Amino acid sequence: MSTYNDKSNTVTILGSGTSTGIPIIGCKCSVCLSENPKDKRLRTSILIETKSNKTILVDTTPDFRTQALRAKIDHVDGAIITHDHADHVHGIDDLRPLCFGPPPRNIPVFVEKNIKEHLEEKFPYIFKRESYFSKGRPILGGGIPKLDLHEVKINQEEKILEEDFIFFSLPHGHTNSLGFYHQGFAYIIDCESIPEEVLAKLEGLKVDLLIIDCVKSGTHNTHLTFEKARDYIERTKPKRAGLIHMGHGLGHEQLEKMCNEIKCSDVFPTYDEQKLKY
Repeated sequence: MSTYNDKSNTVTILGSGTSTGIPIIGCKCSVCLSENPKDKRLRTSILIETKSNKTILVDTTPDFRTQALRAKIDHVDGAIITHDHADHVHGIDDLRPLCFGPPPRNIPVFVEKNIKEHLEEKFPYIFKRESYFSKGRPILGGGIPKLDLHEVKINQEEKILEEDFIFFSLPHGHTNSLGFYHQGFAYIIDCESIPEEVLAKLEGLKVDLLIIDCVKSGTHNTHLTFEKARDYIERTKPKRAGLIHMGHGLGHEQLEKMCNEIKCSDVFPTYDEQKLKY
């Protein structure tokens, strides 16, 4: 795994696609059949490599094994899980090799309170080890990932892994999604709107890079659309804004042209394996 050594933080886009990934199985639309490599999108996830040499994974998608091998990830100091939907968490078992060591280690996983409870219910063999296993029911086979859940605070500064973060709770259908701010970088993912309190916070912060949800053009019940993302970018005015979590209704070249119409910031569609510094 490579990192920049110029004392900047780096975000690697491990995946930029919506819950199905792009191409969608069986779909013959122009985007799913596109030969443009930037239209090949694994499920949305990012990797943060900080200037203090911390490596933080954001979400463990069903594609995580492929993403980790492709990005040559051999270590993470911790992970942030934004929410418990399948496309963001169902690769969590593939953190297991990163726990092997040497030396063997537990990986801290940072989540919002209600998501902590959901993950404990979904993955009791990971997060409720003491009650799930016993003398009469020992761990058999290849073992389990050694992960420890940590609940984060919302809308206030917090230090995790010796890094300063501010976490935001974002509405996403019947659940919440966890956004955050870190040293000039804001990540707003999987939400149908951004609460006023969060918008005010972003306006007051120095946002160099915003990566923001953008599933399609038009309307959507649980995600930001291009039009909503554009309006939030125009209000918060980050220096740069990358769109992520795109569906097959938005091809990369088409979306680039749409982004060029936004004049307040440098706006662009993200793509898999892209590296951005902040």
